[in-house]
Amino acid sequence: MARQQQFIALWLVFAVLVYDNHGYVSNRRGKNQRPGVRSYPDDDKNGGGGVGVDINVCALEQKTTINLYCYCDDSKSFAATSADCWVFNDGEPRDSTVWREFGSQSNVTKLTFNVRGTSSKTLSFVPTEALALMPELRTLEIVYADIGTVHSHAFANLSRLQDLALVRNNIVQLARDSIAYMNDLRVVTLGDNAIESISNDVFARLPALRKLYMDRNNISYIAEGAFEQLRKLEELDLSDNRLTGSLSRYVFLGLVSVKRLDMRANHLDRVGPDAFAELVCLEELVLEDNVIKTIDGRGFSGLPSLQRLNLAENRLTALDDRTFHSLDKLKFIDIRYNNLQTLTFGAVEPILERLRNSTIFFHFKGNMFECDCSLLWMNRLAAEINNEQVKRELTTAQCQMNDTADSDLADLKVAGPRNVYGGDGGGYGANQVDAETTADKAISVGGGGMMGGADGGFPKSFDEPQVVAISSLNEDTCPGKEQPLVDGAPDAAQNSDRVLWESTKSASAAGSTLQAPLGRSALPVLALVFAIIIRSRRC
Repeated sequence: MARQQQFIALWLVFAVLVYDNHGYVSNRRGKNQRPGVRSYPDDDKNGGGGVGVDINVCALEQKTTINLYCYCDDSKSFAATSADCWVFNDGEPRDSTVWREFGSQSNVTKLTFNVRGTSSKTLSFVPTEALALMPELRTLEIVYADIGTVHSHAFANLSRLQDLALVRNNIVQLARDSIAYMNDLRVVTLGDNAIESISNDVFARLPALRKLYMDRNNISYIAEGAFEQLRKLEELDLSDNRLTGSLSRYVFLGLVSVKRLDMRANHLDRVGPDAFAELVCLEELVLEDNVIKTIDGRGFSGLPSLQRLNLAENRLTALDDRTFHSLDKLKFIDIRYNNLQTLTFGAVEPILERLRNSTIFFHFKGNMFECDCSLLWMNRLAAEINNEQVKRELTTAQCQMNDTADSDLADLKVAGPRNVYGGDGGGYGANQVDAETTADKAISVGGGGMMGGADGGFPKSFDEPQVVAISSLNEDTCPGKEQPLVDGAPDAAQNSDRVLWESTKSASAAGSTLQAPLGRSALPVLALVFAIIIRSRRC
């Protein structure tokens, strides 16, 4: 009996020891392991046998098998507010458990992924699973990845995100609702990718978006209504893309708050009527470095707030007299380095008073005008204005004296110098091939080739066109000298500029409103004013 009692006592002592040890281990794990943080075995470098420890994305120094490292402003779990993560080697696959461990830093407000991999697989997707565990994010940037397609709802649960930057990630496609349902999002940067098109279901429920940058892509198609839900957007950058032809006004539906539109360095060749009329609050329009040849007289109608207009480095040969009409707030115009053959007084008449009183900058150098009497208004205006910038442009402007007797010769003379200044959508010298082709054709006139003229001898020698200062022209020396007025009315079409100049000058001296050009009906103007009043919104 005594032995049996001794055995029972020993068994009870053993049971108590085991229970206490289990309680200690459980208690230690409960203290050390926080919710949302998993345990992984350490790399067994020191023979530790793979003892389990807590995973923290801001403390991955010992995890040499993980191709991701994050530098944080505070490495303690749940303490960091900023994390700069580097993905390297072959990266981590979409189903890697490491993405779930970003929950260990759920208070981060600024997160950056930098990709320095050895293949396109290093980071080929938006890590949505990791982002969903960081609801406090305000700023997110991913750079140098190879994402390809931004899938639908890629940024789900980021209701507080304000700044999203996906630059240089080789993005080709934006799926439906890929950038959507983020009420606080203010800025989206998608520059320097390979995006080919923008459908009308990409951007949705972004009520606070103010700036959208999609420059340096391959965009050749924008669906009508693609931006229709971005009613608070103020700046849209579509520069350095592949947009061609003439844009439809319906592409800009809904953009009632946009103040700046940048479409430089595309392949647009025409501005059609009412092309930008949906942009009722537009203040700056940049169309520089396209291949625009014509602008409809109503091309800029419906833009009562426009202040800056950049048309430099295009292929314009003339401006319609209505181009600047109704642009009452225009303060800056740049038409430099086009192919303008003339610049009539009728074209500048709508901005004449601003040219006189120094409230506008007007740049037009780099155009090789053809000398004729329609340019004499430049000398008249230069003599009476105080606007130093415009006076300098007027007094230094040049034109070329063309010999119109031989059409082939005239074409050659015009093509040569003009293409030095003109652009082909890509720079000042892009038309060089066209100039050389024209020259070759002109030299071979008569079938003699390079070494044979019409009589089989050396080619005919052509003189370069004479370039003169427009300020040196006067009514007695300018080509196409104006004919005398008959009964106070112009006897020839070239008199129209002089008559218009005299009428506006007389009206200005009398303190009355400038008269419209002769023959212009008041009905279209009244209709346009009425339309603007009906469509006006507070910008």
